Amino acid sequence: MKKSLLIMAFGLSLLMMASCATSRSSRAIRKAERMMEKQERQARKDYKEAKEAHYEHQAPKTKKMIKEDRKRARELNRHLRRY
Repeated sequence: MKKSLLIMAFGLSLLMMASCATSRSSRAIRKAERMMEKQERQARKDYKEAKEAHYEHQAPKTKKMIKEDRKRARELNRHLRRY
């Protein structure tokens, strides 16, 4: 009787320890995912700022050409939006 109770208690304690270990690892995974998302947002923000700064450094003639190219691309790609 004592031996089976001891084995059951040991098994229960192992089960409790295993469940705690999995929750810790899942928390670590979630934390790592949040950090990666934060880094991705920062990278997108930095890219957008660099792109805007590059545009601002262009000559007025070049800015006009870029604007016309965007407009032409929108018109040419209009048929792709239907599908």
